[in-house]
Amino acid sequence: MKTLLRLLAAATALAVLAAPSAFAQRQLGKKKGPTSKLFLAEAVGEGNITTEGKSHTPKQATAFDAPGTVIETGKDSHQAFVYSNGTGMLVDENTRVEVDRFVQEPFRPDREKTNEIEPSISQSDVFVSRGQVNICTSQLVSGSTMNYSTPNASVNIRGGKMAVSTNGTESTIYLLDGDVTVRTGGKDTGGTLLRPGEKATIRPGPPGRPPIVTVAPIESSMMSSLDDKVGAACSAKKTVSFETIEKKSEFGAEGEPQQETPTGNTPANNETPATTDTPTEEIVATPTTPANPPTNITVSPDRLPGGE
Repeated sequence: MKTLLRLLAAATALAVLAAPSAFAQRQLGKKKGPTSKLFLAEAVGEGNITTEGKSHTPKQATAFDAPGTVIETGKDSHQAFVYSNGTGMLVDENTRVEVDRFVQEPFRPDREKTNEIEPSISQSDVFVSRGQVNICTSQLVSGSTMNYSTPNASVNIRGGKMAVSTNGTESTIYLLDGDVTVRTGGKDTGGTLLRPGEKATIRPGPPGRPPIVTVAPIESSMMSSLDDKVGAACSAKKTVSFETIEKKSEFGAEGEPQQETPTGNTPANNETPATTDTPTEEIVATPTTPANPPTNITVSPDRLPGGE
C-alpha cells in the first residue's frame, strides 16, 4: 500500500513539473479589477477627506481612490460624491463616513456609458458612524452587493433612493424608492424588508437583548427635505462620467517585480517570459457639462457698453 502511495505522489509531482507553463499562463492572465474611484461633485462649507493616509480639504471636481477613504463634514456643510459604479451620495452636515470596501470588476465593453446602469459588478461596504448620508443608486447589475452600516444596524441595498441616519446609538433608514433589507446584527438573518415610503428606526434593546426595530411611514413633514437631499445625490451623477484606460504596470499579476530574460537567452520549455508591462485598467473620471446651460445669465451693468 505504501509503495502505491509513493508511486502516486511521484506521478503527481512529475505532472506538475511537466506543465509549469499552463499554470504560469493562468497566473499571468488573471485580470484584476481597476481601483474604484470617488468623484467629489460638490463641496459646501467645512470638511475633510482622508485617503491613502493623507488628509485633504474637499475640492470640487476632484477624484480619488475610494477604498479606505474617510469623509467628514462640519456644521452647515455637505459634500456630494459619485462612485465609479454610478451611485450618487450626498453627505449631510456633521457626518462621518468610512468607505471600508469598494471593489469593481473590469468594465463591460458593451455597457451603456451613463451613470444610470453599473458599468461592472461591484461590492461595497460603507460605515456611517454619525450623521446622515443620502443615496441614489445606479441600476445594480446581477452579482453586485451594496451594504451601508451604522453602529447598531446594517442595510443591504439592492437599488433605489434612500437615506441612512445615525447619532451613534439610534439609527433610522428612510426608503423613498427601491428595495432594501435592514438588519441589526449577525443573528438577524432574516432582516426587515422596507417598502417605499417607510422608515425603520433601530434603538438599543434591554440589556442582553438585540436592538429593537420599528417600521413606520415616513412623516410627511420630512418628505420634502429627504426628496431634496436624495435628489441632490441623483443630480450629482450627471456631473461626471467614468471610463477606463489601459496602463502598463511595473509589477506582475501577484504584485511582485518581474525578472527580464537577458537578450539572446531562451526561456526553458519555450515559455514566454514574464514582462514588466502587464496591461491593467485604470478608472478615469471626466467632469461633464450640462447639455442645456442656463440662459438666465445676469450681467453686471458695469460690463455693458457705456456702463460706469
